[in-house]
Amino acid sequence: MESSPWCIKRALGCAGIFALAGALLAGCSGGGTTGSSTQTLPHTPPSAGSGAVKMLKHVNVSRANIGTVMSKLTRATAYYSPRRGARLKLLKSSRSAFTVSQGMDLSYYGGPVQTGANEYNILVNCGDESCWGGMISQFQNDLFGSNMMSILSQYNASGTYGVGGDIPTSYQISGTLQDQDIFNILYSVITANGLSTGYGSEFHVFLGQGVDECSNAAGGCYSPDNPSQWAFCAYHGSNDWSDIGHVLYSVEPYQGVNGCEVSNQSSPNGVLADSTASTLSHETFETITDSDVAANNLAWYNQQGGEIGDLCAPAAGVPTGNVQLQADTWEIQMEYDNNIHDCSYSL
Repeated sequence: MESSPWCIKRALGCAGIFALAGALLAGCSGGGTTGSSTQTLPHTPPSAGSGAVKMLKHVNVSRANIGTVMSKLTRATAYYSPRRGARLKLLKSSRSAFTVSQGMDLSYYGGPVQTGANEYNILVNCGDESCWGGMISQFQNDLFGSNMMSILSQYNASGTYGVGGDIPTSYQISGTLQDQDIFNILYSVITANGLSTGYGSEFHVFLGQGVDECSNAAGGCYSPDNPSQWAFCAYHGSNDWSDIGHVLYSVEPYQGVNGCEVSNQSSPNGVLADSTASTLSHETFETITDSDVAANNLAWYNQQGGEIGDLCAPAAGVPTGNVQLQADTWEIQMEYDNNIHDCSYSL
């Protein structure tokens, strides 16, 4: 395992870091519930991953369902990971921070975190993981069994995380996908397979090469073919439906593009597989530590630099690097570690 983290101060500037304590204190005034401990929610622990890919029921999602799906939606929020060269859209919480950050450290604002989850991979218009490098579940199993997960203990988010399975999904794509398309896919897959929702599950929607997507909830677009409006590489979100309840998800477009790829072109598993893994780890860690990703319900956040993954992402000037997760080596980004006030692969 690589043990020498890239100093985030190199990417963000020492002067800005030393000024942040005062800026955060000024930005943390206002109303909101007060307390002293992270809000956690119960879940059913998944079975330990075996390394094999578990395939769930294939779902053919109809566009005709959009009206019904949207009529049951009561809330939607999302937060994106910018591509290289794009700016992060920062959130300003109306709640006071329960912990005040030092430098670029994450502060806690009282929102929920995950303490374990089943992770489901929704493979849109591809029968297996080959469209994204063929190693999604392998990476998740490696990550969830590795010491890198120990970073979460300081954010009161330790627990058992595992791969719930892959769900091949068919969907008619015409033009640029919108929130309503993603929500239609999510709702249809969850109901067709009878899957549990709430804070004990996350659903990752993987989009294939050449598929553009714009999200009002996240506030931007994935559109490598249209750079003028291209803002993000991926995002995670939190929705509520009147019947199936609370749903945590991420949208994972094709990462084999300049602007979302890992830093090196000699990646251990190939650029596409490692780029997919790096972005997936970013969104997974952010969902765990800031599940509801809403300005009035933030969990762990830095009002100058974003979430745990944003602070250590290539878009913030921090390069990806090789790390051994169990028996395999991956090129992925680091995550922010309050204990060392810098980016890290493990405690």
